Amino acid sequence: MPPFDVFDAFDKDTRLPDSLSAAKWLKLGAPMSTTDAGKSLAQALVKLEVLYKKVDFKDLRPPRNKTFESLDELELCEKQAKNTYRSQVVPLVSQALEVKKQALAMVKLAQANAKAPRSVVALVVDMSKESAQVADDLKDLNMIFKPFDEARKGLVKAAGHLRKTIGPHLQALSKGLDLCLRTPTREAWDKACKLPCKAVHNTIKNTPQLKDEFWATWKVHDGDSFSHALQVAEKSALKDPRAKQKIEEVITRMCRDLKKELALLDKFVG
Repeated sequence: MPPFDVFDAFDKDTRLPDSLSAAKWLKLGAPMSTTDAGKSLAQALVKLEVLYKKVDFKDLRPPRNKTFESLDELELCEKQAKNTYRSQVVPLVSQALEVKKQALAMVKLAQANAKAPRSVVALVVDMSKESAQVADDLKDLNMIFKPFDEARKGLVKAAGHLRKTIGPHLQALSKGLDLCLRTPTREAWDKACKLPCKAVHNTIKNTPQLKDEFWATWKVHDGDSFSHALQVAEKSALKDPRAKQKIEEVITRMCRDLKKELALLDKFVG
């Protein structure tokens, strides 16, 4: 039987199976429920109900309609969910198994008691089965945390698509920057860096996942806009040819800075 096929803890309206009600056991389990073993079973059922009410099962799943922007964000949420599981669900599983143990013992006692009604035997048999089912369902970590696995697959797929989209531009710009560092001129920039820089700029601008992280830096690097220092140097060069050295210094510094930013971007999408 698939997990949660009958008992679905993640359905906000779900309650524990009726057979695991302490009140029902005390009322319908007589005369066995009034024995010491019967009262002990009732106490175990009460504790099970208390533990179950303490668990907020939505904390074991990603927030509804949540879109994770990064693997780190997903894993932080998953870590919190697993902490909740360990602190709240593990004790619940242990208690369900304790109920199962006591219910099976009660089955033997009821079957050995000629005065025990068949309905009581049937009730404790159901109790042992249902408590085992609850424990099994809540121990199925693959099913419980499946939404995180699905979200992770989605991120990997999206990352692959993103890498495929921006990767060629990153490679082209990296080669262009290397060329520009060897030949730091406006002509070299226009030939080797202008178009791939603009492509990277546009991809970041139109990709929320990248824009949140990198737009503050890359919004000024659109392939056409140079730093204020270079603009000043170029204007000076119109009047003083000796300012050519200043232009080379500015371009070299700009390309080195871009190489660093490019490495951060490449690491993020890679």
